[in-house]
Amino acid sequence: MRISKTASSGVLKYLEKIIRSHPLVYLIFRYFIRYTNFFEDDAHGVSYLNLDKKINIIDVGASDGIASKFFMKKLNVSNILCFEPNIPYVKILKKLDYKNMRVYDYGIGEKNTNHKVFYPRYQFFKKNFDLVTYTFYDKKELQKQINLDFKFKKNINIVQKEIFLKKIGKLNLKISLIKIDVNGHELSVVKGLKNIIKKDKPALIIETDKNINKINDYLEKLNYKKYSFLRKKGSFEKIKNTYPLNTYFLQSFHLS
Repeated sequence: MRISKTASSGVLKYLEKIIRSHPLVYLIFRYFIRYTNFFEDDAHGVSYLNLDKKINIIDVGASDGIASKFFMKKLNVSNILCFEPNIPYVKILKKLDYKNMRVYDYGIGEKNTNHKVFYPRYQFFKKNFDLVTYTFYDKKELQKQINLDFKFKKNINIVQKEIFLKKIGKLNLKISLIKIDVNGHELSVVKGLKNIIKKDKPALIIETDKNINKINDYLEKLNYKKYSFLRKKGSFEKIKNTYPLNTYFLQSFHLS
């Protein structure tokens, strides 16, 4: 199984490599991209799904709101629930001028608990710059990603902190779409949202990680099938061997 960690192809693919080569370049780019509607190619698949006329969305790992803003641009959103345990991003989310956005300052897991996480800190002229987007639940996986993405690693240190995770039992909303991007913690999030997934049968967009096959086994029991979205064709295809950046888990009615 090959897991692609790039958001695009062609020119954008090489541009992303340049952006991620140096921590400061990445931070500057990430800052400015907040003010655009640029997002991952396969996320455009949400526009092709058969969803309710007005929908409620859960965004787990909402970071600075880049995915939530994209969904609100593409879909008719009634409410979007953003779960983000990193305080710097919580502050950014709360400053966004969206009346239909609810921000929760914790993550989602299989139970209510504190959990250790790790993220890179880049030091430049004795000033610290935290790459919170790279928050991982596994220190070794974070180190692998740093080695994969950054050519300039000399002044990068790994910082540890604790975040709060919560299991979500019930909501007073019907959820039509769930997006999960939590750097290796996706399976636990799916299990933490089990009751909502069983009840509402939402479409799921999950960042592909090492547990993607376990997630597939879990969701298959709930009648979900895995798909990739091909933007050039404007269509979904069942995944066989090669996984995309994001995996769609869909019920049959999502494609009708």
